[in-house]
Amino acid sequence: MIVPLNPLPCLTYPKTRHKRRNTMALIKIEIISDAICPWCYIGYRNLQKAISLYRKTYPGGSKDIIEVWWKPYFIDQEPPKESILIQDRMLRRMDPKMVAAAQTRLKRVGTDAGIRFKFGGYIGSSRLAHQLLYLAAREGSELQCRVSELLFHYQFEEETDISQLDTVIAVGVQAGLREDDVREWLASSAGVAEMEAEAKKARADGVTGVPHFVIGGKHHMEGAMDMSELFEAFVAVREGQSS
Repeated sequence: MIVPLNPLPCLTYPKTRHKRRNTMALIKIEIISDAICPWCYIGYRNLQKAISLYRKTYPGGSKDIIEVWWKPYFIDQEPPKESILIQDRMLRRMDPKMVAAAQTRLKRVGTDAGIRFKFGGYIGSSRLAHQLLYLAAREGSELQCRVSELLFHYQFEEETDISQLDTVIAVGVQAGLREDDVREWLASSAGVAEMEAEAKKARADGVTGVPHFVIGGKHHMEGAMDMSELFEAFVAVREGQSS
């Protein structure tokens, strides 16, 4: 059952006590991610905290425009034919002790990020989820962020399989898209070729793991970076420093 979620905002605009700059900057952030990756969820929460810190503490940061865009990556280059239990998926790659340790770590780190991970659900292909994200991007970065967070939330906190069509449609509607538009989009091949091309390009460009952040078009950071590292990248972009 889909449980309504009030996701954290993609962009926050808190007040700042610092002296403001006279100019406004655009900081564009791309997150190369897979909706079935728990560390991508953690990485996004850390990014949200870094954005909030930047707006509160960096001079003029509250005036700057920060856009967050999601780019596709397929952990499973060949989509699985059917969903399986998350536990069974992890056991295909690790022994039972390693699975237990990995889940314990994810729960601990997730709690710090405000995520309550559960591992009792099913998990499958992320193709439909990426197709929905591609549709959402046409409506803007904020809507795409809402869709992405909802996908993560249902997969990892509500134990709801986001490879299922009804789930993906419900996510799109809850995020603010029209149900008819979502159904028509997912039933067609619209955006699929472009989505696949972007995912292949990411691998060709050397992306081997996710999340992978591209900040300001030049600062590449792989993994669930902590808030301070992301904040420093924002400052470097804002001040025109090279990576």
